[in-house]
Amino acid sequence: MHGLFNSILARVLGITFGLLMLTLAALVVIMQTPVSGRVFDRAITQSADSIAELVWLIETSPPEVEGAILSTYASRSRVAWIEGGFVGGLAADRARQALLTGTDNAVAERLRDRDIRFDLVGALELARRSRANPDLFYNTSSALHVAIALENGRVLNIWLAPSIFYTEAPYAPYFLIALVLVVTAVLGMALHWVIMRPIRVLEHDAERVGLAETAIPVAETGPRELRRLARALNRMRLRLDGLIREREQIMVAIAHDIRTGLTKLRLRTDRRDNVPVAEIEPDLVQMERLLSDMMAYARAENPVAQHELIELGSFMIALAEAAPQHIDVTHHDASDPFTIAGSRLAIARMFENLLENARAYGKGWVGLSIERDSAGLRIAVEDDGPGLPDSQLDRVFEPFVRCEGSRNKATGGTGLGLGIARAIANTHGAQVRLSNRAQGGLRAEVVFPAAMGM
Repeated sequence: MHGLFNSILARVLGITFGLLMLTLAALVVIMQTPVSGRVFDRAITQSADSIAELVWLIETSPPEVEGAILSTYASRSRVAWIEGGFVGGLAADRARQALLTGTDNAVAERLRDRDIRFDLVGALELARRSRANPDLFYNTSSALHVAIALENGRVLNIWLAPSIFYTEAPYAPYFLIALVLVVTAVLGMALHWVIMRPIRVLEHDAERVGLAETAIPVAETGPRELRRLARALNRMRLRLDGLIREREQIMVAIAHDIRTGLTKLRLRTDRRDNVPVAEIEPDLVQMERLLSDMMAYARAENPVAQHELIELGSFMIALAEAAPQHIDVTHHDASDPFTIAGSRLAIARMFENLLENARAYGKGWVGLSIERDSAGLRIAVEDDGPGLPDSQLDRVFEPFVRCEGSRNKATGGTGLGLGIARAIANTHGAQVRLSNRAQGGLRAEVVFPAAMGM
């Protein structure tokens, strides 16, 4: 049952239905109390003429048409039948009899000196009498029983079911306005409890987010929609936390490398007045390369270049032919083009980084495989080097992480190449995966989903 009310819509509908049922129940209870007296008095006044006419018809018509007359008189708010005498519970009521005979016409005059008795019949009594006499089935919560003695000694019995809604001035506007206000107030409080309270909790938790508190989870409570939103916010917090940690790592690494280069320059210049350019040039080049890679990394995650249509098969073949080292190209289906919208400079930078890693860590052979299947287009760069431990295959994408432990030109660069490649792939809807080849060496595979191809 709890699963049926997990959504906001189901809870609102459930509350509305429950509130309406509660309102109906309250009205039924009110109709069982003396408070309903004014409603029954109004019913007598409204039905006085029709009751007088019914008495006149019964007494002036042949006995064989009595059933038709009673059946014609019956409606949703009244039912009539004839018995041999008065039943228990009925009592005289001069005030109500005056309401019944107050109409000044010849028909009502026939009721003035009659023996008329009244009784308020509650819901339980109505149900009991209806079971005893199915012909008197009456779908109401309470009724006013009016019993009128006829000239032949029999008794005409009438049940009146008054409407609790006042339909005449001056009561109608006030009653309806009060009912609307009550229902609106109760429904508003229920909706506040079901929807607004969880939203307030979610808002409070979201307000707590700070750069140092991104890992604090949002409470996943409330209806299903709010729980989904909370889970999405928690996933966003984890991504934000990872992004902040990555930026902190980058800033620390940049500061370390630039400080190292400046320290080297200071040591060389402190001892001599004239320092040859050849001695300081490698340090300047290394710092320049570090800053260049950092700018490339930032632009890879936030590209500004306009996209253009690129046929990846021919693009990769041209890239391989322009490489300074021979690349063994395998294109499994050159007749099936795969065109995407992207940045030529960014995609070229991504594959140049992968090819540079293959040249740096391989033993001399570099392979490029282009293959299209049901998943999309797979472009793989392979080498014949030592490969990587399985535990490092994902970690090497992090900024400044290199398995050989250094960041200098002689051993491979700044450690940002794979991070840049992954960022460029993500911005183009592709994925980069690393795996070890069975023959030895590393395989870097870029997968462009089939939905991207034109």
